[in-house]
Amino acid sequence: MATIEVKDNSPQGTIQDLLHSMLSRGLVSAVLVPQEIPSKKTVVQMLVRDPAKLDGVNPLAPVFGVNSARIVAKMSIDQVFGPPVESETAQQPGQEQPEQNEEQATAEAEPVSEEQPVAAEAQPASAPIAVVLRPCEIRALVELVKLQQASMEPFLVIGVDCWGTYSVTDYAAKVDGGFQNSTVTADFLKQVTNGNLPEELRGACRVCQYPAPTYADLTIQFIGEDISRQISVQARTEKGKAVLGALELDETPESSEREGALATLKDAKKQLADQDEIDFLEMVSSLCINCRNCRAVCPCCYCKQCLFDGEVFEYSMEKYLNWSGKRGALSMPPDKLLFHLTRMSHVAASCVACGQCEAACPSGIPLGRIYQRISTAAQDALGYEAGKSLDDELPLTTFREDELSVVES
Repeated sequence: MATIEVKDNSPQGTIQDLLHSMLSRGLVSAVLVPQEIPSKKTVVQMLVRDPAKLDGVNPLAPVFGVNSARIVAKMSIDQVFGPPVESETAQQPGQEQPEQNEEQATAEAEPVSEEQPVAAEAQPASAPIAVVLRPCEIRALVELVKLQQASMEPFLVIGVDCWGTYSVTDYAAKVDGGFQNSTVTADFLKQVTNGNLPEELRGACRVCQYPAPTYADLTIQFIGEDISRQISVQARTEKGKAVLGALELDETPESSEREGALATLKDAKKQLADQDEIDFLEMVSSLCINCRNCRAVCPCCYCKQCLFDGEVFEYSMEKYLNWSGKRGALSMPPDKLLFHLTRMSHVAASCVACGQCEAACPSGIPLGRIYQRISTAAQDALGYEAGKSLDDELPLTTFREDELSVVES
């Protein structure tokens, strides 16, 4: 474990320097990290290869637009399934090469000049790609690896502590509101380090019990630290130890305040979770429009073809009239509750309660908190904790002779 001094009261700048050092020394070949857009109204994930492009990096920004486990899974898809099949338009044996115009032929014949960099695809990337992720993103990635939808082999996973985030719209509104001699990130960090959780936290963040990464090669730790003076970096795997050793940082013991600070934060969020009273059936029946946005953004919904997009749920007009005639009235669109119950049965064991489903719902249904309650109960019953470890076997994929002993007794 190493401690890094924070200069100018800027933990954000300290992380930028750390990533810059990794990239410039060739310890990593690229960095996938949240970066502020020019308007500062949100952050987007950027794959950075030039250390000079790290100036806008801000993994501490309290906004969470996408669960990046989905991005990492797509980046590693060839590691799981092999290289993509050539397109049908590729030249077949014996097929004539299409004619090229003079401009195309000249472009292909011209050598690459020294001032013109070689395309990134042509540059070898033997060092791992650093991916800077929040705890729920890492937990989702762990589940995707176990579901054989992603690989961690090409990556150096860097986990960061997380107190929670605002919604994308709330964060943008705060940026527009402006902060005197401060930023939204700095104001947020000031509140949470003083023990005050903002009331506007996303629903899923209000009840999250995983403020610290449960798995990572390296963890950047803020909770329990005086982040105006220092942050800590801890290596948790051999890959992480190799990178941390190459950075030549001074080793220090872990903060004695950390465990207490984590416990206090979890307890505060548990009290918020206990205040939630949600009638799932009523909310879905009255508010769901069956847009299926929740499925589109869920990192653990990975089916290439969803049952609900097939012919099974394509009904004739006669059936609609039949059902409405029997009941007197038929709620439209149909199958709303069935869709959510089916989705829950598919993802409950791997749900990490990241809340992206709730953020994507145009009707404001608190799906993140609903799924959190149901998945927690399901995982407790199965003796499983989603995203905790790559070594834990997925439930329902293995048979244990004693797993029904409680029911039988």
